[in-house]
Amino acid sequence: MSKSRRITLFIISFILLLIVFFVTTGRAFPSSEQSVVLFTALLMLSFATLFLEHYFTTPTHVLLSAISILLLMAPLHSHLSKFGQWYWIFFGYNLLLVVTAFMALLLLDGNKSSAAIQNQVSSALKKFSVFFGNGRFLFFALFLLTLFFYVDSQSSQFIVMACYASMVLLIDPKNFVLSSWRSKRKTGLDIGEIIGVQSRNTFLAKLYAARPVSVRRFDIVEFRYSMDKARGIFKGMIVDNFFLNEQQWIKILATNDILQALGSEPHNVIDVTNVVFKIQDCIVPELLGRFVGVVVERSNIMKLRFDYAGRVMVAEGSLIEANVNGKRVLYQVTQGLTEIESLEQKNEAGLVVGECVQLGIWNAERLLFEKYGWVPEINTPLFTASDAPKFTAESGEEVIGTIPGTNYPVLLNLHQAVTHHTAILGVTGSGKSVFCRDLIRKIITDGTKVICVDFTNEYRKKFPDLAPESVVTDAHKKELFEAIDALSTQLEEFANKRDKKVIADTTKVLKDLFYEAVKKFMQSDKAIALFELPDVSNTTGILEYTKWFFRGLFQIARQDANFGKQVCVVLEEAHTVIPEWNFIGVEEKKAQSLVNSISQIALQGRKYNVGFIVVAQRTANVSKTILTQCNTIVAFQQFDKTSSDFLMNYIGVEMADTLPALRFRQAIAVGKAFRSGVPVIFEVPKIEETECS
Repeated sequence: MSKSRRITLFIISFILLLIVFFVTTGRAFPSSEQSVVLFTALLMLSFATLFLEHYFTTPTHVLLSAISILLLMAPLHSHLSKFGQWYWIFFGYNLLLVVTAFMALLLLDGNKSSAAIQNQVSSALKKFSVFFGNGRFLFFALFLLTLFFYVDSQSSQFIVMACYASMVLLIDPKNFVLSSWRSKRKTGLDIGEIIGVQSRNTFLAKLYAARPVSVRRFDIVEFRYSMDKARGIFKGMIVDNFFLNEQQWIKILATNDILQALGSEPHNVIDVTNVVFKIQDCIVPELLGRFVGVVVERSNIMKLRFDYAGRVMVAEGSLIEANVNGKRVLYQVTQGLTEIESLEQKNEAGLVVGECVQLGIWNAERLLFEKYGWVPEINTPLFTASDAPKFTAESGEEVIGTIPGTNYPVLLNLHQAVTHHTAILGVTGSGKSVFCRDLIRKIITDGTKVICVDFTNEYRKKFPDLAPESVVTDAHKKELFEAIDALSTQLEEFANKRDKKVIADTTKVLKDLFYEAVKKFMQSDKAIALFELPDVSNTTGILEYTKWFFRGLFQIARQDANFGKQVCVVLEEAHTVIPEWNFIGVEEKKAQSLVNSISQIALQGRKYNVGFIVVAQRTANVSKTILTQCNTIVAFQQFDKTSSDFLMNYIGVEMADTLPALRFRQAIAVGKAFRSGVPVIFEVPKIEETECS
């Protein structure tokens, strides 16, 4: 109960006391010493009820009540002679209470443990004094002694005063009047009282012990707040409820957005402040149905932490929004943590804290996220993101997926994906190969020629409608490997023993055959061809074979400008073609120079309209010279620390930490070919493939 209300009730009880004395004695104020004791006892009974002990009794209250009685009785000893021995009994009782309460306060030492003897004695004296020294009991006892010894029990004065005292003691005026005020409102809809404010839009309320209506999380409530009367009605949603000191408390979120969604007209007759009313049978607005939680401490511009409410399901990759200075800023969930919140003393509550990174403000015209340079206030509500406006992708762009649970597109520029190289990374079974093959189809549709470096014959089965053929015929393969073996044999000799004619002839065979093979494909109507490797190991022969193929490809790119075509080379299982040097076989360390040679050839691709799609399971196994040139990255599920550390430079710590938890067909997109300049978790749509047997 508020201070103003207690003062009002005390004034009412004081006026009622004056009326009682006037009716029974003919005077509003006492005239005799005995009537002074009666009047004072009744007045202090009301005072103790409304001010001293409206929550609980303390040793300080005991001191105040007992000393007041002693100061009242001591000078009137001769006028209270009818008390007889009861005078000294009651006087001694109050004196004992004064001593015990004073000693309890005096012995208490906050610098010592509660188990210390001194504090244990203090606690025992405190329990004794507060149990036997309730102010209402002391003043009522003084009143009864005076009433029985100095007022005729058969008189009307005795009956009226006894009834008044009983009303104060048993009925409790503050609850009686408060219940009368409540009866003027809609009965049963007031559920509690505002006790404190956590932030501008978050209120704490203590629930009444007796409530005719149930109260649950996400119920809608309304109230008037005494500290902000200009705002009028507050409407909000219960976002948390908990027990503290054997009382039930609720946390209410009341923002302007919620008020607008619910309407400003009150549902109850609210003529008091700080009393919370439940809105019955309220249709929950769509906005509140998307409520996720509120922003908590240790949030910053780029990363928010939020207290998850549990109203809607969110997961890694979910898109949520917050109102920051009137701007709708979008964030993507990256992590969830369990924490313990300390309420007071030993009271604790468990909660789930989510983390999300800022994507920015969605620009519907440019179809991308624009960073916003500020952080929302603490306790700002978060909601699952509403749908993006309808959009149309520009020519040369494809929607390769959407942010999970939304229609926000992830747009890829097909031309830049090839010219600036793309890396598709992920463990087996994460969906990377299916995604890659679908991307190849999109690239082909855009008019790009595709050469797939394949050693499993997988691509031949997956593109039956395109009938891919080998760049190099079987007959030429035999001749090429014979030339590679002859050349390698000569190069392994000392310089003075090498047969220069053999070297020249084999080199010419390799150049001419690869040039003609690639030229034939580039001038054909075929959109896709296969460069099949006869072995899955990265031996010197395989690496030499691959190197000469790339030289033939780049010879055409330099001399003939690819015959006006863009070429995309897909390196499936890239660790076989461009391995990191320390993953080359122990007996094949000399092949390191070949890997570097292939990598240098690949780096020149952009100049000649040749691009790469690198597909690998682990970044640790693939040449970093190539990977660092991939300006577009699609990262599916990863588990090894090497991959996470490498990708962290591109996608940030928070996104890198999500890699092990990505679900099937989920990936992180970042890079030049994507519209959005920030890394995002997206979901690849289900892709149906036709496979030939």
